[in-house]
Amino acid sequence: MQELVDITIGRYHIERGLARGGMSEVYLAHDEQTDSIVAMKMVRRSAGEYYERFLRETRVIKNLKHDHILPALEAGVYQQWAYLATPYMEGGTLTQHIAKGPLSLEEAGELLNQLASALQFAHDHGVLHRDIKSSNVLLRDDHYAYLTDFGLVKTMDDKYSLTRSGFLIGTPEYMAPELVDANATPLSDIYALGVLLYQMVTGVVPFRAANPVAVVMKHLRDVPPPPSSINPAISPDVERVILQTLEKDPQRRFRTARALANAYHQAVDVNAVPDIPANLIPEPVVVHVVPRAATIISSPRIRRSFPFVDKRTGMVIAGVAIILLIVIGCILSSTLGKASSLHHPSADHGLTTTVARMDATLAMSETSLVITEHKTQVSVEIEL
Repeated sequence: MQELVDITIGRYHIERGLARGGMSEVYLAHDEQTDSIVAMKMVRRSAGEYYERFLRETRVIKNLKHDHILPALEAGVYQQWAYLATPYMEGGTLTQHIAKGPLSLEEAGELLNQLASALQFAHDHGVLHRDIKSSNVLLRDDHYAYLTDFGLVKTMDDKYSLTRSGFLIGTPEYMAPELVDANATPLSDIYALGVLLYQMVTGVVPFRAANPVAVVMKHLRDVPPPPSSINPAISPDVERVILQTLEKDPQRRFRTARALANAYHQAVDVNAVPDIPANLIPEPVVVHVVPRAATIISSPRIRRSFPFVDKRTGMVIAGVAIILLIVIGCILSSTLGKASSLHHPSADHGLTTTVARMDATLAMSETSLVITEHKTQVSVEIEL
C-alpha cells in the first residue's frame, strides 16, 4: 500500500494506508483546504466489474444526503485509480464494536433507529443497498452510526445488472434466501438489517458455516437459533420482532425499515418501568380498620344486658349466672312439687311430679345466656 503514500490528489495529501481489500484500498489523507482528516477509498481501473460498481456508488452517494449516510466529500479519477473521499470515523466499524460484547437492547435500539432511518431514506429515493453488514457501518462514537459502502448499490428501476458472471452479489451471512433465484428488493435489505440487529444483541450472526455456499443453504433451509438462547436478556417480545425480520417468506417480514425500528422500540418498552418523578409519587394511604362488634341474632324476647366488663370479670359473672339458673331451677321444682302435693291425691303423685318437672324444664329452656367477646372485653347478656 505504499504506492500512493505521500501523493497529493487535488486537495488531499495521502499520509498512510488504513486497509486493503481484494479490489480496493483505503488511505488516511489530510484535507489541506479544511485542515481535516479524511478517508480515501481507491479502486484500480483493472478491477473490472468492481470498478464499474464503484463509479456507480460515487454517483449515487452524492445524491443521498442523510444524517446517517456517510457523506461523499469528493469523487474523481486519478491516473488508473477512481477515488472517493469521505469523513474519517475514529470510532471504527460496528464489527469492531460488537467484538467487545453484545450491545444492550437499548444501545442496539439506538443504532437500529439510525440505520433504519438511513435505509428508509435510500429506499424512498429508489436506491437499494444490497450489502448491509456490520463492517459497512462506521461509528463516530458509540452512539452515532453511519451506513456506508454503497458499492453494490442498485436503483429499483435499473434493469442493468453487474452480476453477469453469474455469482451472487452480497455477503453470505447477511443474504436473504430469495436472492438465490430472485432480484434484490427493499425486503431483502430489511432481512440483512434483521441479521445485523440479531448480531448486535447476541454478538453473532444467526448462520455460520465453513464456506459461503453452506451459509447460503442455511439461510434457505434452517430456522435461526432463538436470540434469547444466546442472550437471556432478550425478552419474548424483542425476539418475536427479530425473528419476524428473518422470515424466509419476504411477505411475512416488516414492510419497511421504519416499521421494523418502531416494532423493536415498542417491544423493548413494553416491559419498561415508567420513570415517575419523586414529587408525583402519591403518599401511601393508611387505612384504619375498626372491628365490627359481634351481632347476636335471637328471637324477640325481653333482653337484659350487663355493661361491658373485662374478660376475667365476665367469666366470673357467667359462672355466677349459671349457678343462679341451677338454684332457680331447683326452687321452681320444689315449689311445683309442693303445689302438686296439695292439690292432687296421693294415688296420682307420680304423674303429677312428672308434669311438674316437665314444666320446670320448659321454664328453664326459656332462659338463655349470651356471652359476646369484644376484643379484650366480654358482654354478658341473660335472656328471660
